[in-house]
Amino acid sequence: MLRALLLLLSLSLAACQDREARAEIVRLEARVTDLEARVEALAAAPSVPSDAAATVQQAAATHCANDLSRTLELTRQERGGYPAESALAVPGSCQGFRVTWERLTPQGYAFRVLDRSGRALASGAGE
Repeated sequence: MLRALLLLLSLSLAACQDREARAEIVRLEARVTDLEARVEALAAAPSVPSDAAATVQQAAATHCANDLSRTLELTRQERGGYPAESALAVPGSCQGFRVTWERLTPQGYAFRVLDRSGRALASGAGE
């Protein structure tokens, strides 16, 4: 009798554990299906630009041009005109770039931001 009771108890415990294991397997299969769908969606999405370094350099040059324009405009507001090139401190964000002036007078400015090879990446102008 005790043996039968133990056998019955172990069978019901095993059945309970079996149901829990099956539920866990179903949950994991659903998660795997969801993750596979996400991977497929990511694979189909547009990728990062092929030349990320060029994109970063372009953004840095634009940042340089914006900082330089801001510096020039602040000087104009404070002093009533744009500074001479010799009196201008180029912002630190322009380090690694070359700034060429097409025009810099007390009334206006125009410049280009070039990379090390001389390719124009950004520009700025003001009147």
